[in-house]
Amino acid sequence: MQVKSPLADIDFVIGGMRKEGRNLVFKSDPSSSLEATVKMSPGDAWTMIKAFFTSPSAIGFALLLPFSWMTGGGQKAEGADGDAHPFDSVNNPWS
Repeated sequence: MQVKSPLADIDFVIGGMRKEGRNLVFKSDPSSSLEATVKMSPGDAWTMIKAFFTSPSAIGFALLLPFSWMTGGGQKAEGADGDAHPFDSVNNPWS
C-alpha cells in the first residue's frame, strides 16, 4: 500500500501482524521504503469498518478483489511501479 502525505511518500508492505494487548500491530516488510510499525486500537478498527461500510466504492473494491486476483491484478497500487522516487533518500534515513 502507498502512504502519501506532505511529509513523505512511503511504500508500506505488511510483513507481519500480531495482537499486542488490545491492539493489532502491523510490522513492515524489509521491502518497504521505511521500516515502520503501525498500531491499530479497537477504536481505530471500528472507525475503519464504519468508513468501509459507508463507502460504496470501498465495498465495490472488496467485491471485485477475487476477479482482480484471477486476472493477475495482484500488483501494487498505481504509481507503485518500483521506479525510484525523488524523495526515496529522504524517506530512508538508513541509506
